Amino acid sequence: MSECEFKVSEDRKNDARDTFALFDKKGNGVAVKDLCTVFKSLGLAVKSELLEEWADEADEEGTGMIIFDNFLPLYVKKLKMDEDEKELREAFRVLDKDKRGCIDVEDLRWILKSLGDDLTESEIEDMITETDTDMSGTVDYEEFSNLMNSK
Repeated sequence: MSECEFKVSEDRKNDARDTFALFDKKGNGVAVKDLCTVFKSLGLAVKSELLEEWADEADEEGTGMIIFDNFLPLYVKKLKMDEDEKELREAFRVLDKDKRGCIDVEDLRWILKSLGDDLTESEIEDMITETDTDMSGTVDYEEFSNLMNSK
């Protein structure tokens, strides 16, 4: 799903605005240190490293405060990330036909050939070698996720 295809409903934006306002008591923004709590209040978990990176981007003036207009794109980005993760997990679940928590490398090879990206045999083999890091002949969810997110 591309960035332009991902839409956030007005209700969700309003929820974000209302939640943000609860933490923006003076109307001058939310302290960077409170961003995690704002996301949690919206039912979203963001890893601290990612939150620090986003806070640096959103705190343009270096004041330690983030205004709603700079928060909203982060909120949308997180919703998209969660939706992408959900779709990836669903794809993995479908490909994990035997419900073993892994996909056979041969099935992955077939998938890569079928994607229509005109990958050569050598490129596919390189991708599989890079993906099956433990050389088990299978790809677990973490390996699959790394492969799909490396594009």
